Amino acid sequence: MFVSLPFCPGCGGELDGVLEICRKCLREEKRLWKKAVSVFRMTGTAQELIHRYKYSNTPEMARPFGKLAAEALIKNGIKVDFIVPTPLHWLRSFLRGFNQATLLAEVISEETGIPVMDIMKRTKWTKQQARLSRKERKKNLKGAFSVKKQEICKNRSILLLDDVMTTGSTLSAAAAELMKAGAHEINVLVLGRR
Repeated sequence: MFVSLPFCPGCGGELDGVLEICRKCLREEKRLWKKAVSVFRMTGTAQELIHRYKYSNTPEMARPFGKLAAEALIKNGIKVDFIVPTPLHWLRSFLRGFNQATLLAEVISEETGIPVMDIMKRTKWTKQQARLSRKERKKNLKGAFSVKKQEICKNRSILLLDDVMTTGSTLSAAAAELMKAGAHEINVLVLGRR
């Protein structure tokens, strides 16, 4: 259920060989982030709980998940200037009632003292990534994000936070915008890794 150390820096999953990255990441394009950390493998109970948090109107699950995520961040020694939660489109946020990444970020901030910066915006409505193929995911996210306050990113180390990483398309699209805005380094933290 929990992902054990050492993490693959490309996806936050477990290393599965002697290389510095896992077999899945060998097949991927080079990631824009320095290091990725995930708390759970998206299987069994972990998958059920993360889905419940995300889709069953249970924002109170952010507290235990955020504490576990903060612990994983600290264990990995990742030092960042601030946390940026992956934004939802305003309509999806309205329909869901909350942004799960933002709630997680707030708990992680309480646990670590790292501030949360709401500097990204979802600029277009996109289909849910979970229902798309790898190729469709990339196309779906083209132009989906923008940075609202670019000056804040200049020469900063940023923790990009999301609930689940499958192919990494969402995080890659968001990280690209943060790098364009002048970020020095991006690290990624997710609750679950597929």
